[in-house]
Amino acid sequence: MKQRHFFIIDPIEDLNPALDSSLRMARALAVRGHRIFFATIREMSWQSGKEAASAHMVEAHFSGSDIRPVVTPGARHSLADCDAIHMRKDPPFDLSYIEATWLLDSVASKVRIYNQPSALRNFNEKVTILLFPDDIKPALVSSDVSEIIGFIEKSCGGDAVIKPLALFGGRGVEHIRVGQGGLATGEAARQITAMTRDGLEKRMVQPFDKKVYDGEVRAFCVGGEPVGWCLKRPAEGQFLANTRAGATLEPYAPSASEIARVKNVASRLARAGAPIVGFDLIGGFVSEINITSPRLLLPPGTPAAEHSAYEQFAAWIERDCGQVSA
Repeated sequence: MKQRHFFIIDPIEDLNPALDSSLRMARALAVRGHRIFFATIREMSWQSGKEAASAHMVEAHFSGSDIRPVVTPGARHSLADCDAIHMRKDPPFDLSYIEATWLLDSVASKVRIYNQPSALRNFNEKVTILLFPDDIKPALVSSDVSEIIGFIEKSCGGDAVIKPLALFGGRGVEHIRVGQGGLATGEAARQITAMTRDGLEKRMVQPFDKKVYDGEVRAFCVGGEPVGWCLKRPAEGQFLANTRAGATLEPYAPSASEIARVKNVASRLARAGAPIVGFDLIGGFVSEINITSPRLLLPPGTPAAEHSAYEQFAAWIERDCGQVSA
């Protein structure tokens, strides 16, 4: 049965067709005969007297292998009329993002939403790793300067990476050394004070793993099962393994332990309302869990793998939505 899939995305003209996953997800569903609609969070609203929020949506039509669709003039539709809603707005995870999840709550019990608004609010992409202590290296979330310095010295061997909690793409991530060969404690305290805005903003602190220079692994999971893997190799002399920071993509064959680790965490998140998850792993351990709009990154020139991965995504979504329709 033909389904109606609504994708909440950034403006289409702002998307990078070479790397964007949302358009590829939508196209994979369109190939299976389903109708695709797009809107931004600015085009969502909820009026009194209406049972659900609505959005001014454009319908997307894909032709051949083109990633960018042709869209028809938009119209306002109730979210309750959708079979599935895909929340694919990129971070930052700010108040406007949270506002959008409040509107999605109006149909959360009636329409399949990937990922559920409650999961998007509950599972921060940095903090969530702390729920899985056996699958990560030591980590701390704090804004206390002395606590952060103590953690860097005792749990990170004086070498750490510090991350903001609500940004993405490597933005705001800092590599800091304290002690021998690094900053004196006083200078480190001044820098961390600035990073935390005088203790007003918390940061994630993790040991710096030099294995990141060999690449960071990305695993993309649907419904608790990995469907795609790749290696994100940082640019020469850099430690950020983000494509926005110049990282390149390479094929990757995961180890049995990596597969088991990812499946364990992904299955638990799927049961909690987040079946679409992207994992970053360094040295075999999970470093981040991406659930807001994880990208299925695959090296250029791998059309067969790309087709298989997005086909698996679309097939799973189709079955999951069909359970509601039934």
